[in-house]
Amino acid sequence: MQAWSWFAIAGVCAVLEVLNLSLVFASFAVGAFIAALSRLATSNVAVPWIVFAVATVLSLRLKPLVTRYIFRKTPKSDTGILALIGQKAVAITDVTAAGGRINLKQEIWSARSEKGVIAAGSEVTVHSIDGAVAVVVPRTHSEIN
Repeated sequence: MQAWSWFAIAGVCAVLEVLNLSLVFASFAVGAFIAALSRLATSNVAVPWIVFAVATVLSLRLKPLVTRYIFRKTPKSDTGILALIGQKAVAITDVTAAGGRINLKQEIWSARSEKGVIAAGSEVTVHSIDGAVAVVVPRTHSEIN
């Protein structure tokens, strides 16, 4: 076969891989592409077939590693109000069990204290979210450092 035939086979396999996403046709495309390059380098007709077989088998052996890399999962992360729990905020007003205001991530939130009165200007930690109200506790020295 001529080099252009190997390039055509590689192209068809690449299109089939895009439609299939199994990485099997990608291995055949890699093998055909390398066989085309070997056909350009030599006039021996048997060499591209051997190169095609070896390159395809080697790329199929890499399939589990490539599959694991491509389809890896991102670590879970909290979103929405769950992402706010544990965040640092600053009390804008005195925060009591009845209410108050805090600055949480450049937003003004209604808040209430879980432990006594928290003075305005104090750093607090969001303990939980109750509806639209942040339940806060004063930050300890170990959290600040």
